[in-house]
Amino acid sequence: MKVFSLLLLLCLSTSVVADSKPLIFVSILPQKYFVDQVSQGLVDVEVMVGPGQNPTTYEPTPGTISKLSRADMYMAIGVPFEQAWLRRIQQNYPNLQVVHCCEEIIDLSIASHDHGDSHHHHAMEDPHVWTSPKNVIAITRLIEKHLVQLDPANSQDYASAANAFIQRLSVLDQEITAMTRDLSKRKMIVTHPAWSFYAADYGLLQLSIERKGKDIQAASLRNLIEEARREQIKAVFTQPQFNDKAARVIAMELGGNIYSLDPLAYDYIANMLSITRSITDGLNNE
Repeated sequence: MKVFSLLLLLCLSTSVVADSKPLIFVSILPQKYFVDQVSQGLVDVEVMVGPGQNPTTYEPTPGTISKLSRADMYMAIGVPFEQAWLRRIQQNYPNLQVVHCCEEIIDLSIASHDHGDSHHHHAMEDPHVWTSPKNVIAITRLIEKHLVQLDPANSQDYASAANAFIQRLSVLDQEITAMTRDLSKRKMIVTHPAWSFYAADYGLLQLSIERKGKDIQAASLRNLIEEARREQIKAVFTQPQFNDKAARVIAMELGGNIYSLDPLAYDYIANMLSITRSITDGLNNE
């Protein structure tokens, strides 16, 4: 009986230790990757928008909302569903600390210019700040800062892991710069304007089929196809979370190929290198 009681006490103690780790909620999978790199398992990380889901149309389940009652922090990144749901979450859990990554560290006041039917998109309309490794370096420092405030006992571990991750991000930025430096074509047709920050970093320009969340109109479609022919653009870049019907029409008209780019994959560094290879292959008409 004494042995059983001792084992029960040990199990309960282990459970308390396991449950004592801070719980962080994030909106999308790349954020989970960032927090995982800095925390190295010292916190638990839950993600709202899972694989295959779309942060534009996402709605959390009752189970997810219930889990938020145990969260210590929510790290927002500016994706569309947050506009409606963060307010409700904060009303339900007023003690939950919410960190707005983009607003704290990234200047989103970039002027957005309307080019008529040309569908050029600038960063003002684009919440995908993480497509720039430079922005992710800033996000990483913010994650480190808030994890240290939440869990100061492990501050040295967070600082060391953040420094190591930032070094990898710097290498990633250098690799993408080298891969895109000599491209002769620098305009990319995309189904959804998710690449403004990436394009700005590496001297590219995205021509978006979708505009302000709406399908392209026939006149704009013709203008886009004519511009692509003038520029000898053959590739069209789609995104798995969005309809690619218009992209296929354009690719057929241009006699070109379709390349799928997913900005929401978990393994950020591997994914950004894969995305860049697809972009360079497409712009080189390979």
